[in-house]
Amino acid sequence: MPPFNASSWKQLAKKLVPGVKCGRPATEDRITKAEQTLGISLPETLRELLLEADGITDEYGSHAIWPIAEIERQNKQFRTNEAFCDLYMPFDHLLLFGSDAGCDHFAFAIHADGKIHKNDVYRWHHENDARSWFAPRLEQFLEKRLKSEDD
Repeated sequence: MPPFNASSWKQLAKKLVPGVKCGRPATEDRITKAEQTLGISLPETLRELLLEADGITDEYGSHAIWPIAEIERQNKQFRTNEAFCDLYMPFDHLLLFGSDAGCDHFAFAIHADGKIHKNDVYRWHHENDARSWFAPRLEQFLEKRLKSEDD
C-alpha cells in the first residue's frame, strides 16, 4: 500500500525533495533475513518502502531511511556494543531505521511483547540519550526529515 499522500514511496520522497536518491528495491528474502536476525517484524509501511526503495538518501548524502542491511547492522551494534551499555539506556525497545546529518537516529518503538504496534516515529538524540516523539507515521516522518533545515 503506498503512502496516503502519494502514489508511491519514491514519488513522495521526490515530491518532498527533488534531489533525494532512492535505492534499488530490497528483496523479500533480504528483509525476512534481517527480521529473523533482529527477532522482530518490520512495520508494514517500512517493509513496503524498502521493497520499493532500499534506502532513501537526502540531497546532502544523509540516510533518512537506511538500506535493510544497515538497519540490521545498526540495530545489532546498538543492542550488543558493550561501550554503549555504559553510555546509553538500552536500545532493545527501539527498531532504528534512519538518521540525520547530526547523528541522531530514528526508530519505531518495540513494545513489551516484542512487537511494533504503533506507527509513531521517535528520535534518539545522541548527545544526551533522550528519546522523543517525532512523527505519527512514516509519511510525516519523511516530510519532516527531508524538509528539515536543522540537519
